[in-house]
Amino acid sequence: MVLRRKGASVKLFAFPRDLRLASGGSTLTVAESGRVIYQMPLEGRDIKTSTIRLVLEHLDAGDPLPLVAYYLGDGAVERGNLVISVSRKRMHLFEGRDDVSANTKRETVVFRPAPEQYAKAIAELYLSGVGVLLDALHSHKWHAFKRLAAQSLAGFPLAGQHVRLSSAEGLQGKVPFKTREEAERYAEAARRELERLGIGAAPEVVASGIYYQVVFDEKTLRRLAEVDEAVRLAIERLEALSAPRIAAKPIVATRLDAKPERLVKPKAAAKREELPRPKTATPKVEPVDRVVFQLVDGPASMRLKLTYVMKEGKKMPTINAVARFSALEEAEEFRRRLRLSGINASVVSRGGGGFEVVVPKDELEKLAPEEKEAVKRYLEHVAQTGDEERRKAAEEALRRLDLGAKAVNVGGVRLGLVHKKGKGLRAEKYGDPQLIAEIKTALEDKLREMLGEEYEQWKEHIQITEGGRRLVITRQLLQRLAQRDPNTAKTLNEKT
Repeated sequence: MVLRRKGASVKLFAFPRDLRLASGGSTLTVAESGRVIYQMPLEGRDIKTSTIRLVLEHLDAGDPLPLVAYYLGDGAVERGNLVISVSRKRMHLFEGRDDVSANTKRETVVFRPAPEQYAKAIAELYLSGVGVLLDALHSHKWHAFKRLAAQSLAGFPLAGQHVRLSSAEGLQGKVPFKTREEAERYAEAARRELERLGIGAAPEVVASGIYYQVVFDEKTLRRLAEVDEAVRLAIERLEALSAPRIAAKPIVATRLDAKPERLVKPKAAAKREELPRPKTATPKVEPVDRVVFQLVDGPASMRLKLTYVMKEGKKMPTINAVARFSALEEAEEFRRRLRLSGINASVVSRGGGGFEVVVPKDELEKLAPEEKEAVKRYLEHVAQTGDEERRKAAEEALRRLDLGAKAVNVGGVRLGLVHKKGKGLRAEKYGDPQLIAEIKTALEDKLREMLGEEYEQWKEHIQITEGGRRLVITRQLLQRLAQRDPNTAKTLNEKT
């Protein structure tokens, strides 16, 4: 590719085709091997306006590729939306369109491509090699675009609702509801439908922020995929869009946009009358190497990992909590959830193995005592069952792990406990002002749920100091929360 302007040119050997991009007067010309294949007026050098019009024209013609290029340049990564920054003076270009929402105050527009447009864009970019290149570069906007495509394409109908697939915490299917009653009614309807298909399983109802999710686990989805083509196709799409495509075969557009052929009759259907209905649900037991964090928007499970660090030239055993993701965007979103709940974490690239979110030992020590019990159980288990080297490492890590009360969990937000002279015990969190403001908002929402009308008389006990960098909960509010929550009371008693 040759970029030429005023006699100077730069040649990039990225594609087998010889493309030349040249501007002359008020026209942008694209030529292939000396043949002009496209010309675009630059409208008095206002390239942004020309770009937007080009994107919209191609979208109307069924070509989403210019939109992808536009998003990779001016896009903003937001969960669930394809957002692009646009100045106020160009907002009029989007008037009258049903597939775009403009926000003049934020200077952003939200595009809503159809599922088939997502499918076509992903497939063509991989077939051209550009998708593989963006994967290799770990482009966070490209990962975000693929995630949006997965949300649009990876789903299936079940019992009158659309189930969305997600790989953020392993393969799961989710259906959101505003109330627990609605979620429980649907969970029962889904259980009956699964039973009709010869699958003895029941989805869970999980609180997620102000909503409730009906969650289908991976085992249920895999069994359902054996009898329902729509489910199998949805899982195939999710895996294709989530996995790194380096050295993998290209994604085929027709496969992404394929329609399920039919509902496969299960082999067990003839015998389903003989299948006994389970009397009680088997309680879910977390493996010994897992720790479950109660975050502000619901539970999150991470794997505990006994590892080593170098300290003063010595190899020292330590304990981390890790979660593996195939896409960078998913890892960053999980890290954001942890940070919003007062848990610091980092994202580490594992090359072809994806990305890991890591919570180090120092942060595990700041967990509430009931959460640290899971860490203690894991180390004790390894100390009893591992080989000689791992037993010694686990025993050393357990000796060095501070199991005392260092923090309190308030509605999923962890705040450190400190003694201040003249003020007694209080809870606080220090960080950058934007993060502290987000944590304060989440904490206020949780306290409104916990305290109800009583919240108004306690809201002044949530304070921001040091230029917005420190969030403080006073001793009086902690004592009030201890009256409502046994875990908070236990933590405060241990600290005092």
